[in-house]
Parts: sequence; C-alpha cells; structure tokens
Amino acid sequence: MLFAGPCTGVEPQLAQVSAKITLGATAEAEAMLSPIGASHPDCPEILLDQARISSAKGDLQAAVNLFVQYTDLLPDEAGGFAYFGRFFLEQRDYQKADALSAAAVGKNPNDPAALALRGQILVMKGQSQDGKPLLENAVRLDSNDPEAKFQLGQIYDREKNPIEAVKHFRKASALNPADARSWDYLALNLEPLDQVDSAEQAYRKGLAVNARGRFYDGFIDYNYGRFLAKRNQLAAAKQHLDRATESAPQFRAVWYERAKLNLQMRNYQQARTDAEKASSLEDRGHVIIDLQVYALLQQVYGRLGETALAKKYADLTRETAVPKREEQR
Repeated sequence: MLFAGPCTGVEPQLAQVSAKITLGATAEAEAMLSPIGASHPDCPEILLDQARISSAKGDLQAAVNLFVQYTDLLPDEAGGFAYFGRFFLEQRDYQKADALSAAAVGKNPNDPAALALRGQILVMKGQSQDGKPLLENAVRLDSNDPEAKFQLGQIYDREKNPIEAVKHFRKASALNPADARSWDYLALNLEPLDQVDSAEQAYRKGLAVNARGRFYDGFIDYNYGRFLAKRNQLAAAKQHLDRATESAPQFRAVWYERAKLNLQMRNYQQARTDAEKASSLEDRGHVIIDLQVYALLQQVYGRLGETALAKKYADLTRETAVPKREEQR
C-alpha cells in the first residue's frame, strides 16, 4: 500500500517552479509556489524553492536560513546541498561551495544538480580532466539545465574546440534566452567557423537581453565592438567599445582595442589617451601583452609627431620578450 507524502500531487508543479528559478524567472516562480504552499504546507521542497528565490532576490540571510532548514530536514538529499553550494559559489565563498558540492555528490553521485556544481568547481580549481566528465554526466541526466550546458561549453571554448562549444552554447541560449553570457560565447565560437551572420545575430540577441544580474555579460560590447571593427564598421564598433570602457574599465584589452580603433579612425589624441590607459593597467592573463601596447604607442606617437616618445617605444618593442600566453577568453 502506498502512503501519500507531504508533496504528493504537486510534483509536476514543483518541477515547473524549479525550472522557472533556474531560468531566473523568480517572480513567476514565487507566484506559482504560493498556492502550493497553501495546499501542501508541510512539503519540504517548498523550503528549497523559497531558499533559491530568496537568493535570487538578494535576501541572503533568508536564503541561508531556508537552506539550513531544508538540509536539516532532509540531510540525505543531494539537491539541497547542491543548491546551497551554488548559493555560496554565487557569493564567491569558494571554500563553502567546494565543501558542499563534494557533500552533494557523496550523497547522490547521479544527482544532476550536484554533478553540475561539482564539475564546475573542479574546473575552476584547474582540474578540468575531473570536472568535465561530471558536467557531461549532468547534461546527460538533465538535458534541460542551461547552466550545465553553459559550463560545458566554456570548457570546449578554452580547449579551442568551437564546433563542440557552439553545440552547448546554442542549447544553453535556447533554454535560457535571457542569458547574455551564452549568446556572447555562442557568437565568439561562431566567428572562427566563419558563420559571420549567425555570430552577428547572436551578439545582437545577447545585447538585447543583457542586464545586471546573474546572466549579465560585461564583455559583450567589447567582443561585438571587435567583431564590427574587423568588418570595417568603424563608427558602430566605436559605440560598443565606448560602452566596453564603461562596463569593464579595469581591463587593459578594452582600452587597447579602442586605441587601435581610434588610430584607424585618425582620432590620434583619443588613441593616445586610450593607449596610455592600457599601458597603465596590469594584465596578468596576458590577453594584451606589454609588447602589443608598446608597438601601438610607437605608432600613435609617430602619427602625433612626437619622435622621442615614438623612439622610446620602438626601443621597448625590440627589447621586450614575449611571455607565455595563458588561455583566456
């Protein structure tokens, strides 16, 4: 004989609520959860959904309290630990996220949320060989998780495998069209495949949905600006690189690319300002190395007729060694 549990009869609705939260549709999720809470007040899954909603709304202490209540109530359920770990990951508390992700997988090695989180954290720790199979398994068990698809796509992006990366970013952006990150990465990986029109469409879709929050992409204007510059659409490229210097002012690359563009547009004083700004910023990832900045400054000062400074940077260009590049976006 089967006995009714505290969540019996509302499992489909709870699945829909969880899906809405995953996609960032917290208002819709909250509205759907309210009648479930009224009809099934003892259902523990409501606590977990409320915790995730509180986290998405920025009510961090409420989220922690609800996660603790749920994991205390169901200490053997991997999902609670996985979502609690993702909460800490989003707060950049990596130590707690790491510990909870390991606990979640230990409780259920076939829980897709646990696998996705653990795989992502292992990749972040530089253990891609261990993390990648976990993400692949998470996607296999839950093909509708856009975050797992996105994380797996990032691995292929770093491996310089645009064909596989495109598959995952395309699915991630289809599952969650509000994720500007997925559209940006999709466009970046379509470019080397010479799918130029598709890349432009992806950039534009990403820009249309880009908003502060979980799925915000601070580099999409930079990437689209570079894309337009390569297609000789200089005025449009400058508009996006102007925005990039506002959204990511601490990154050398945005100033370097705008300096190059200003040089091409014969805006020599602006090119000088941007190139000098690029020179003042450290770039530990070697996305834009010192040698590139020196060569650009040589050109800019040469165009301005400042021969002494042009010679200074010509000498630096000859004397500066090329560092080993790290794989960067």
